[in-house]
Amino acid sequence: MQSKKDSLLETLVSVGSGASIAFLMNLFVLPIFIDDIANQVLSTALLISVFYTTVSIIRSFIFRRIFTKFTEKYKRQRHGRIIWK
Repeated sequence: MQSKKDSLLETLVSVGSGASIAFLMNLFVLPIFIDDIANQVLSTALLISVFYTTVSIIRSFIFRRIFTKFTEKYKRQRHGRIIWK
């Protein structure tokens, strides 16, 4: 189980990276769809939503795995054995 400090750090990294990635995606992805956005094309809105959601899921999964790995490594070093797998 993560400590409160580790959970806060994971949340800050996740939210911070999400905001940064979304900002970059806004700069590079949205201009591609500018005409469809201006015309309020529903399929374009759905496509953009799917794209952002997919990137968010991948980003969250990667950070969850990284923090889980570091938490397990820390627990092993601290206690000299694996508490859980």
